[in-house]
Amino acid sequence: MSQYIHVIYTAAIFFPIIALIITLPILIVNYHRYGALPKWNIFMLYTFVFYMICAYFLTILPLPSRSFVAHLTTPTHNFVPFTFVTNFFKYNPFSLTHPGTWLAALKAPTVIQPAFNLLLTLPFGFYLRYYFNRNWKQTILLSFCLSLFYELTQLSGLYGIYPRPYRLFDVDDLLLNTLGGLLGGGLASLFSKVLPSKQKVRQSAAARSQNVSPLRRGTALAVDWIIIAIISDLLNLIIGPRWLLTFIAWAILIIGAEIANQRTIGMRVVGIRLTNQFGQAASSLQIILRNAIAYGIIGGTFAIQGRLLDMTGYAPVSELTTIKNIVLALSFVLLLILVDLLIETFSQKHRLFFERLSGTDTKASRYH
Repeated sequence: MSQYIHVIYTAAIFFPIIALIITLPILIVNYHRYGALPKWNIFMLYTFVFYMICAYFLTILPLPSRSFVAHLTTPTHNFVPFTFVTNFFKYNPFSLTHPGTWLAALKAPTVIQPAFNLLLTLPFGFYLRYYFNRNWKQTILLSFCLSLFYELTQLSGLYGIYPRPYRLFDVDDLLLNTLGGLLGGGLASLFSKVLPSKQKVRQSAAARSQNVSPLRRGTALAVDWIIIAIISDLLNLIIGPRWLLTFIAWAILIIGAEIANQRTIGMRVVGIRLTNQFGQAASSLQIILRNAIAYGIIGGTFAIQGRLLDMTGYAPVSELTTIKNIVLALSFVLLLILVDLLIETFSQKHRLFFERLSGTDTKASRYH
């Protein structure tokens, strides 16, 4: 049992990185499609990824040394079905007339091993039926295919890394794993009456998709600036200076895209568009004014304050008081900006200061 716990612990260590790589594209696609990410869907997706990592690690870990495997003389396969049944009657200490043997019988390998193989794919069948809406035939087939993948992984010596298999390819594992997936599907049918339906979750997401949250805005901004940074870095390898390349990329990918299409690449990803305060298309002047105020005040305040803080290291003592007063004044400006952002977080109808000054707003786009 401690061996299984160690494997799960290993999976938990690798999970954040692997989950990010696997789920992030899926989450982005779903966000773009529905305009929101239901917490239930995120929970189900992440737990499914974690389960798949654990299940895979349980089939390959712990990894022995190559020299140890090379000297193994144990069988590499078993093609006789229901061997686990004959082994139970042959080696298990269970006796119906002797209750003292019952607990020992449950702890015996002839029970633990089949039970493990049954439970290994039980969650897989549950996810297939409940989350992925697979029918019974697909659930059985996919459970069998998953089990076959695990068994072939073992039979191949972990894809040829080892000179021979270090675990047994067992036809009984195929039977028990497939049965486990079938039982998991049955549990999904049973619990589906109390768990949120996929239709209800989608309806909830559609309702929330009309709300342009700060997280949604921030995601769009992050996507845009990641693209700008990548383009600037690539072009900087050929030409320069970098600050000029960043400015040009910003002007084209932010202001140019908003003027041409009312939305940037980041806005397309999260499904929002730029409008005027009445919900109509914003004019070019409004878009330029919006970006000039937003980046000019916020970015300029940070840039000037950072420059002044650097100056405190070498400026004359007579100028430090002036620098301190300017830094305090700029900090107060940043505080007002922060308060404006906090109000935006808790109020659905609030418009940020640069939106009010430029007469612009953001609205949810339609999803297809």
